[in-house]
Amino acid sequence: MGTPGMAVLRPSGMRGLHPNGMAVLFNPDGTCATCCPRALVLASYVTNAEHPVWDLTPYQGPGMAEPWSYWRLIEVGTCYPNEYPWYDAGYVNQTGQLYGLQTYFETPYFYNGYMELQIGRPIPGDRIEWPGLCQTITRRSM
Repeated sequence: MGTPGMAVLRPSGMRGLHPNGMAVLFNPDGTCATCCPRALVLASYVTNAEHPVWDLTPYQGPGMAEPWSYWRLIEVGTCYPNEYPWYDAGYVNQTGQLYGLQTYFETPYFYNGYMELQIGRPIPGDRIEWPGLCQTITRRSM
C-alpha cells in the first residue's frame, strides 16, 4: 500500500512524480509516456522606459525546464507579419538549465515591450514547437 509522497506500483505500470514536481504515468515497460518536453511560457515581463531591464537570474541554474528542450527570449506584443523579434535563444542542457541565458535583458526602446521567456519542444522534421499564437513552429537551427 502506498503512502503520501511515494510512488505506487500498479499492474498497468507505476505512478509517481517527475523531478520537476509534475505527476507522471509510467508504462509497464518503465517508459514515461508523459515525460516529453512541452511548449510553455516560463516567464513574462513588460519592458519600457521606466523598466528597461528584465532580471533573468531567477531562471538561471538547473531544473528550469525539461532537458533537451529549447528556450527563446522573444517579444510577443503584436503578431508581426513575418515573425516576432527574437532577442536570444538556446537549448536546455541535461540538468534542465537554460544554456547560454543571459543574466538580464535591457531594452533600447521606450514603448511597452511584452517579453516572454519561452520553452519549446522538439518535434519531428527537425522543428521546434513554441507556445503562443504566432510563429509556433520553427526550424531547429541551434
